[in-house]
Amino acid sequence: MSDAKETEKPRVTLHIGVHFTADGYLQRSVSANRARLKAHGVHVPAKRHAWSVISKMLENLDGLPPIAEEEDEVRRALLGQSGAQHLFLADDRWAAPLRESVDGEMLYPGIGERVAAVAELFSGAELQISMALINPAVFMSNSFASGTAPRLLSTFVDQVDPAGLRWRDTVEALRAAVPDVPLLIWAEEDAPLIWPTVMRHLFHLPPEEPVAGRILPLKPLLLEEGFERLKTYLISQAPETPAQYERAIMVFMDKYGREEALAPRCDIPGWGPEDIEVLTAHYEEDLDALAQEEGVTLLLPVTQPE
Repeated sequence: MSDAKETEKPRVTLHIGVHFTADGYLQRSVSANRARLKAHGVHVPAKRHAWSVISKMLENLDGLPPIAEEEDEVRRALLGQSGAQHLFLADDRWAAPLRESVDGEMLYPGIGERVAAVAELFSGAELQISMALINPAVFMSNSFASGTAPRLLSTFVDQVDPAGLRWRDTVEALRAAVPDVPLLIWAEEDAPLIWPTVMRHLFHLPPEEPVAGRILPLKPLLLEEGFERLKTYLISQAPETPAQYERAIMVFMDKYGREEALAPRCDIPGWGPEDIEVLTAHYEEDLDALAQEEGVTLLLPVTQPE
């Protein structure tokens, strides 16, 4: 058994965002499952360390492709003394810093070039790229609320037609740059229902593997009383299937959900309610289209709303 593990090709999952998704709870989920991940040979280096190691190597390469020794150097630096074989790296700056996500005519215009440079450092590994998407209207509203690059945002809104702002364009640019790397996607809006499934896919855990922190995405969405009741319910009446789990979550969201969190108000200076509706409709269309795309795995709830 140990020989099989030694000869297994190392895996790397590169989670690239986008901004305003998995906000905080991804890191907390990693912490909650650290012992489990270690048992499966998965190491999650500190975000600052991973960014420093990779950025330094890319700077040294200056656009040139890495040689095998340089790839090994990066991998050894990231694994450290962990004794692990596989890596999970998460940073929404891989796709772009937030200010650069709106510096163009589409969201994350430089995503292909940026991610391809990082992916090239792991050509000897079994690489997977993952990203969560979010309603573009919510993304834009949160961007304005963040106070980041207000002039760029205003220029972006003035120049871009809301009807043409599609995540599909962003994903296509990414796929064109790294066509042979499988892409895992889910919608931030679905995360409360499917987070256990997302974690198993991110960390390559078996389907039957129990995971801790599965309700972390719900903490900001539920009243405190509801969140505590949900924890008790899931222990005393543990759902046996994903469908049962999702139905239980939906019941609690319906009864204890914070309205302002479940239906966030979108305030985008220069765009009106009709623009928000168009953005939302196109977002749903893009998700449907991505679900059919070769090389893309879109994680969806088992139970679809009626």
